[in-house]
Amino acid sequence: MTGNMLINILIMIVVLYFIYVFVTAVVLFYVPLHKGKDLKVMNTENFYGKKESTDRVMLLENGYFSGLVRMQMIQEARHTIDIAYFSIGKGRSSDLLMGALFEAADRGIRIRVLLDGISHGLKGKRKNVLYALAFHNNIELKYYEPFTIFKPWTWHNRLHDKIIVVDGQLGISGGRNIGDKYLASQPDKNFVYDRDVLIYNTKQESHSVILSMEKYIEKLWNHPYTRQAFPKLKKTKQFRGLSGKKLLIDQYEEAKKANEPFVHPYIVWRESTMPTRKVSFITNPIQRINKSPFIWKTFIKLSQQAEKSIVVQSPYIVPTKEMEQYIDKQVKPKVQRIILTNSITSTPNAMAFSAYLGVKNRVIKAGSKLYEYQKPYSIHGKSVVYDQRLSAVGSFNLDSRSAFLNTESMVMIDSEEFAAELTGAIETKISHSTLVGNEGEPVDFNTDSQKNVPPIKSALLHILSVFTRFWRHFV
Repeated sequence: MTGNMLINILIMIVVLYFIYVFVTAVVLFYVPLHKGKDLKVMNTENFYGKKESTDRVMLLENGYFSGLVRMQMIQEARHTIDIAYFSIGKGRSSDLLMGALFEAADRGIRIRVLLDGISHGLKGKRKNVLYALAFHNNIELKYYEPFTIFKPWTWHNRLHDKIIVVDGQLGISGGRNIGDKYLASQPDKNFVYDRDVLIYNTKQESHSVILSMEKYIEKLWNHPYTRQAFPKLKKTKQFRGLSGKKLLIDQYEEAKKANEPFVHPYIVWRESTMPTRKVSFITNPIQRINKSPFIWKTFIKLSQQAEKSIVVQSPYIVPTKEMEQYIDKQVKPKVQRIILTNSITSTPNAMAFSAYLGVKNRVIKAGSKLYEYQKPYSIHGKSVVYDQRLSAVGSFNLDSRSAFLNTESMVMIDSEEFAAELTGAIETKISHSTLVGNEGEPVDFNTDSQKNVPPIKSALLHILSVFTRFWRHFV
């Protein structure tokens, strides 16, 4: 066999592989596997309660305080800690939280860590943290849908949840990943404003929403798509894990001795939380290709039932035609609709924002008041408030990826007090935003923040918006 023949064969193999990837990772996802009328949706009346429930809640709007809450939960753990996370980023906050986690494992707490198999963030030198987790006797580590080169249809099936549950008594769910990008006291240029909610099961009763969160993590943990991260850890990786663990625990102990506030939180759970009538937990199905859009259909139904107002915050808004086919009737005309998202100034996600630019006029014509956030950093919280009573906080973005591709979860809270606080938090962001669409009509504006947008960034995003129309399903 000549050299040219070998090169031609290799080129053919590469071409065939890319065709295979295109068909199984792109074309396959445009097959209409589900229809709106075939999808069962939860009875939304079940989200409402008539008396005070066992679950109290706390809105975690400030990133640094949200890190303090996580730290205290880990420090106070007595039996179990379950973690299901899209990503663990870098930074001092991550190092200290992981140090606290290893200290908890050393004192006998049983810990399970489930990470997204592609986007978990612990790569390069930070792999030592993975090895340390995998090697500890009291910690189990698994990946949800790890990367498989010959199964391209699995690449889109990402674990997007951000959940921590401790002792069946405390839980956090929301949009924040772990890392200084979300939790730092002094934000850097990549910082994002996000949002979580803490749930406190006051009486540790079995009908608490915490039990639903635990069952969901259990389902993910034992699912066929989930794999043990390191079935067999080589000696060299064991040593790297021990080294990584020692480094993190040393940092944690030094921070405690230095009385760093981050490792000395003091939160009284009952006094810091507010009562609710009911707290519910909803999730996307666990399936590949196109999921049945359970959360999306639930939001649509709640919107159609709203009588007064709907307030939405989402970092990305890309309603595709596949999403719109599930809308069988419109929101009542008298209902006030407010939507907040990122602007060209604040967005950190070029793909998602360019896709939004391509459908922006459709969003405006839908009849909402559409605001774009203009200040430094970006917004990453995902929330909805219906009629100033029922609130939704979680990981779900208003885009096709959250509707059909990712695992997603949302906490539904029946509480006027919580709804008022959440609405206030969104309105604070709106006060730093520009109205770009007003009940079906675009709004002309010319602000200083828009003038400061780099012309190259603006031009590139608008050019990219022409092309993202072909893959909005994936952004």
